[in-house]
Amino acid sequence: MQKLLKKSIVVLPVLLFLTAYSGVPSKVTLVEGESLDFNWGVTATVNTAKSDNYTVDAKLFNLIPIKSVDVSVVPKKYLIPSGESIGVKLYTDGVLVVGISDVTDNFGNISQPAKDAGIVVGDRILAVGGKKVKNIDDFSDKINEAGDVATLEIARDDRKFSVELTPCYSKESGNYKVGLWVRDSTAGIGTLTFYNPEDNTFAALGHGICDSDTKELMTVREGSINACRIRSVIKGEHGIAGELSGDFSGIEIGEITKNTHAGICGNAETIPQIEPIPIATRFEAKKGAAEILCDVDGAGPQSYEIEITKIQKRQDGKNLVLKVTDDRLINKTGGIVQGMSGSPIIQNGKLLGAVTHVFVNDPTRGYGIFIENMLE
Repeated sequence: MQKLLKKSIVVLPVLLFLTAYSGVPSKVTLVEGESLDFNWGVTATVNTAKSDNYTVDAKLFNLIPIKSVDVSVVPKKYLIPSGESIGVKLYTDGVLVVGISDVTDNFGNISQPAKDAGIVVGDRILAVGGKKVKNIDDFSDKINEAGDVATLEIARDDRKFSVELTPCYSKESGNYKVGLWVRDSTAGIGTLTFYNPEDNTFAALGHGICDSDTKELMTVREGSINACRIRSVIKGEHGIAGELSGDFSGIEIGEITKNTHAGICGNAETIPQIEPIPIATRFEAKKGAAEILCDVDGAGPQSYEIEITKIQKRQDGKNLVLKVTDDRLINKTGGIVQGMSGSPIIQNGKLLGAVTHVFVNDPTRGYGIFIENMLE
C-alpha cells in the first residue's frame, strides 16, 4: 500500500505536467487588448496593448515553467459577416485527370497510351507540345495537332515533369485518343462567410473545393461567385445528407483567386454598406450559445441559434463541434445541409468562424472552422 502511495505521489505530478504541456500551443495569435488564458492552471504574462511579436514562458500554477510560447498580437480586425447563398464556378489550371481508359485502334488492337506513359488519376495536364492547355476541348485539339507523338507537361503534388506518349488514331471518330477522362471545371452552391472592407475581398465555404472523383483540391485558373436564389431544400435525415438547390443569377459577386483547405477567397465586386463586427480568436471561443447566418429559403440571410459543444485543435476545418438548437432551421432543413458550408458563426457579437461539415448520422450537428484559419 505504501509503495502504491509513493508511486502515485510521483506519477500524478508528472501526469499533471504532461497534460498541461500538451494543452499549451507553441504559437498563439491574440487581438490587441485580449488576455492570454490557458487551461489546467497555466498562466503567462504578455503585453497585448499594442501589436508585436513576443516569446513568453507558460507556467504551471504561475511557478513551474513548462513551455515557451510565441505570441503574435495583431490589431483588432473587423469583417462584415454575410450568410448569402452563392453559386460557385471554378475553372482549373489545365485539365484534371479523373480516369484512365482503354483505346481501340482501327484494327481492334487495345492500348493504354496514358497509363503506359505513367499518367495517374489526380495528375493535372498543363500543356501539350509546349502549348498551355486551357480546357477539355483545347486539350483534345492539341492532342490531335500532336498526332503520333505527344509530349505532355504534368503537375503532380508539388512537382512538374514531362511525359511522352503515342496517341491512338481512331478512323471511326476521326481523331487521336490517349485513354484519359479529364475535367476542367466544377460548379455548386455554398455560403459567403464574410467581406473584408479593408481590401475589398471575400471568403466563403470554410473548406476547399475538391474534385468529386479524385478528392484532390482543385487549382484555380479562373472562377467566380454569383448571386444565387434558393428554390428548394432536401431535408437532412439520419444517414442522408440534405441539400440546398437554387438558380445562379447573372450577378457576379466576386472573382475567385484562391482555393485552399480553409475555403475560397478573392476580390469582391462591391462591399455591402453594413457595419462590420470584430473577429474572435480561438482563445475567445466558448462552449455554449452562438448563432449562424444563412439563407435556406430564398428570403435572404437569417440568424439561427446553435450551441458550440466542443472546441478542438485541428487543421482540417473541424475546430468547433456545433449543434443546431433553433426549431425554425430544423423544421426547414433538418439541421445543417450541403450548401450551408461557409455560414458565419457569431458568438458574443464577434465573428468566430464558419460552418464546414455536417454529421451524416445527425444533421443537427456539424463542424465549424475558426475564422483565424480562414484569414490565414
